[in-house]
Amino acid sequence: MTALRNPLCRRLLAGDAVSSFGSSALYLSLGIWAKDLTGSDSAAGLVFLCLALPGLFSPLYGHAVDRVRRKPLLIAMNAVTALLVLPLTLIDSGAELWILYAVALAYGVAFSVPAYGALLKDILPSAEAASARAALITVRQGVRIASPIVGAAVYQGYGGGTLAVVTAATIVAGIAFLLTIKVVESEPEPAGRPFLAAVTAGFRYLWSVPLLLRLTLAETIFMATAGLMDTAVFAAIDRGLGQPAAFFGVLTTVQGAGSVVGGALAGLLVNRLGEARGSSVGYAVFAVGAMAFLVPSLPLFLAGAMIYGLAIPLFSVALGTAQHLYVPARLQGRVGAACGMLSNLTQSVSITTGAALAGVVDYRVMYGVIVVTGLACAAFIVLRPAPTPDVTPSVADAALAAA
Repeated sequence: MTALRNPLCRRLLAGDAVSSFGSSALYLSLGIWAKDLTGSDSAAGLVFLCLALPGLFSPLYGHAVDRVRRKPLLIAMNAVTALLVLPLTLIDSGAELWILYAVALAYGVAFSVPAYGALLKDILPSAEAASARAALITVRQGVRIASPIVGAAVYQGYGGGTLAVVTAATIVAGIAFLLTIKVVESEPEPAGRPFLAAVTAGFRYLWSVPLLLRLTLAETIFMATAGLMDTAVFAAIDRGLGQPAAFFGVLTTVQGAGSVVGGALAGLLVNRLGEARGSSVGYAVFAVGAMAFLVPSLPLFLAGAMIYGLAIPLFSVALGTAQHLYVPARLQGRVGAACGMLSNLTQSVSITTGAALAGVVDYRVMYGVIVVTGLACAAFIVLRPAPTPDVTPSVADAALAAA
């Protein structure tokens, strides 16, 4: 991964690894916590709905990201997130379930602000885009190998409140890494344009670049059914495997291991095949992994989690690389937000649908729908290939050229 030779990128990744460890340990335990408090698969699935819903307002976040300096925004956002998880220490019973959902909503906002990817555009030369996105995915998924087990252990042994405090501490540690990064940022988007035109500029740009539009539509279509998994997985664990809800942490760990392998391969694959074909391979592999969940077998469940974990970095890195390369620096926030809003909208609908269908529709039917959708997205991207647009230079490209 050539991006790891860049010291700024290494610090950014180190900070993200520390904060992501605590954050993933917590938010992956929120579903387990809701299940334990209520005994309901739907209650657990609604946690993931709360995480996804704030993405519907992504254009507003993207507009803010393009109007300010990204590094100070990330620091402030992380500090607020660290404070907002602390109310989880007040939960004693199902009567306080609303606090858990409120924290999940706050987390959803933090995940939906596209400041991190926008900052990468200023830090990294274009030649390192795929490598950096792959490294980012590898780090974030890599911490999920251990963080679900650690999170589940802390949750089971000391309670969710202690886990919330640990999470806040890791986020603060991540801020410390951000403070050490010195970056020359692109100039913020100036004020003066009509608000609605400025906020929706990301959608208009997406429409004007066929490759970006096709990759975004594929992700949007995929998320229209992928959210079913957030509820189906708990039903599969309970009724398919006969395991407790905490086994979700084991599956997530296995998925994380697969994603580390996928992240290591994704940059090479996208550089070799291009964003379109690399993304198509990712959706096809994900569909294969989801097939394994159709049979109530522990070895197949673990294999399926490993395979679709491997697939996620492929289409994620492909879309992230295309956004990095083909979107101007001060449209990064709004284009990233447009992509995020479309995928979160359909994901929210599918999570809601999955929660409503829990106990009514067999989980294997839900996984079957996911398999078909993954294969359809793989075909959609490559059957009518879009032309590759020109690369938009970054601040880092200009500095490299001047050196």
